[in-house]
Amino acid sequence: MKRLLTVLCAVLFSFSIALAAQSTSAQSDDNSAKQDKKIDKAEKKEAKAAEKGKDMKLTGWVKEESGKTVFVNDKDKKSWDIANPDAVKGHEGHHVKVSAKLDEANHSVTIDKLTMMRASKQSGGKH
Repeated sequence: MKRLLTVLCAVLFSFSIALAAQSTSAQSDDNSAKQDKKIDKAEKKEAKAAEKGKDMKLTGWVKEESGKTVFVNDKDKKSWDIANPDAVKGHEGHHVKVSAKLDEANHSVTIDKLTMMRASKQSGGKH
């Protein structure tokens, strides 16, 4: 009788572990699907603004890559060449908000206005 009870407990424990593993993977799948939707939405919004020649407000990082100054968008993590690097001079490595025109053909941005993020946001995840 004790042996049967021990085997039954072991089987129930195994099933509960398997169910927990499935729910964890399902949650991570849901999170990645939500992230993919956010990225798709951001890319569509960028494409629409570029098509109409409108300014777009973006948040991201100003970086140096391969001798070029680039803007890395927070939403989709894409790098954009900065067409007017003088507008961001001295802000390399900073987290900024910009108002910019996007050029999808050249994959570049022309920065019209730049605002530094608060100091607490600067160290939040240097890319």
